[in-house]
Amino acid sequence: MQYFADPEGGEGADGGTDTGAENAADKKPTLKELLASNKAYQSEFDKMSSKAQETAIANARTKWEADAKAQADEATKLAKMKADEKEEYQRKQREDALAKREAEITRRELHAEAITQFTADGLPASLADIVDCTSADNCKKSMESVKKAFGEAVEKAVNDKLKGTTPKTGGGNNSEDAFLAGLGVK
Repeated sequence: MQYFADPEGGEGADGGTDTGAENAADKKPTLKELLASNKAYQSEFDKMSSKAQETAIANARTKWEADAKAQADEATKLAKMKADEKEEYQRKQREDALAKREAEITRRELHAEAITQFTADGLPASLADIVDCTSADNCKKSMESVKKAFGEAVEKAVNDKLKGTTPKTGGGNNSEDAFLAGLGVK
């Protein structure tokens, strides 16, 4: 009864059996088979892989070196400070990190609220991605602008679809109506 779910092939939807001959002609070779079949392909693939690995390693090394330099600079800066200056500096760092986390949480909450609001209004939830979620006021203004712009775009598209050509009457440029002429009415 499960013709389509049979992993072995079995009977097809038309009731016949699948021999696999039809699928063999349509089957595309895998990357592994393609590379094994031609040494030039394998060589080019190896070059591209090596280049990608080298680039990834260089980028990671650059990032690591920048992080290490920033940490070293931070350590020397802290070493030159007095105890009370160091404490004040670390307190400010913690406050900045906390403010950054709070801003990110607020942004996520406003984004979720925008999705909920757009969905409730029957609009696509993806519109929330273009809303400014930096603050509640900005989010509200941005949502109103997006709703208005989306509504106008939909209205224009609907009006364009509803516009059509006026139906042509009669047989072209003939100003006489054939029906009326047949009745003898002018």
